[in-house]
This record gives sequence, structure tokens and C-alpha cells, in this order.
Amino acid sequence: MVRLSISDAKLHCHHPVPSQGWSISFRDIFLIAEYTTNEGPKADDYFLVFVTREQGEFYYSSVTMYAAGVDESLTELESWLNCSFDLRLQSSATWNSRVLWPPEFAGSAYFCYEEVVPQGFWDRLRSRVKGNRIECRVADPIIEYLAAQIPPEANQEP
Repeated sequence: MVRLSISDAKLHCHHPVPSQGWSISFRDIFLIAEYTTNEGPKADDYFLVFVTREQGEFYYSSVTMYAAGVDESLTELESWLNCSFDLRLQSSATWNSRVLWPPEFAGSAYFCYEEVVPQGFWDRLRSRVKGNRIECRVADPIIEYLAAQIPPEANQEP
């Protein structure tokens, strides 16, 4: 079972598959978002994503909202960030996303969703059975915000 915990101002995701676990420092978090998929109830369909910057690069760490310790960890993280997360997607059964933090982006879309037009016979057949595939990407305003958080290199002109 996936478990989320906090110690020493770090958020830890403990996963049965060790390569899927992670630890991030509170001070490295630049953005927190919630998102849902259409894969429930047979699979997890509600997630949090934490965007961090380490050594000039962004990392995207996700955890299912059904992980043990999520509520306690979010409460402690809210206290540390001096904010309140407004989780609103718990009842969503479709593709959806919202930024939770930082406050200036709270409530805005984290992902843009695009339906993939089926190409070829097998792709069209699959889409008739399962529906069209959805591709998601991080929304442009969020990409712009994150890009602005990376300082220009010392030898680079601004």
C-alpha cells in the first residue's frame, strides 16, 4: 500500500515498488495540484502532484489521494505553507485538474486535455470500444510560471 508521511520538513511517498517512492523537501516545492482521470473505480483516479526544483531542474512527484497518511500529511504541509488547500475534485469521474498552491494560481487548470484523433484501422477500432484517448500536458500559464522560477545562468543575458 502507498503511504505518505512527513519528517524533518520533508514529504515522503512510500511505495511497494521502491523505484516509485520519493522524498521532497518542503522548501523545494514550487507548485501543488490535484488531478483526476476517468479510470475509477477499478483503478486509482485521484492524485496530487508536487512540482519541485532541485539543482535547476523541475521534478513532478505524484501520489494517489487514496494513499495512507494523505490527510495528515496535507494538514501538516498546509501549516508549514501557511495556507489551506481547497480540494474540490474528489467526486470527479472525468479528466480534471486544479492548482492548489501557490495562491496566485489556486483554482486554475494544471493540465490541458486533448482528445487524440484515431489514426489507422486498429486505433479507430480501439476508440470504438474504449473511447478516444485523451492526452494531457501541463497548461501554458503553469509552464510559464515554472519557467520564470529558474534563474538565468550567470553567463547568460536576461
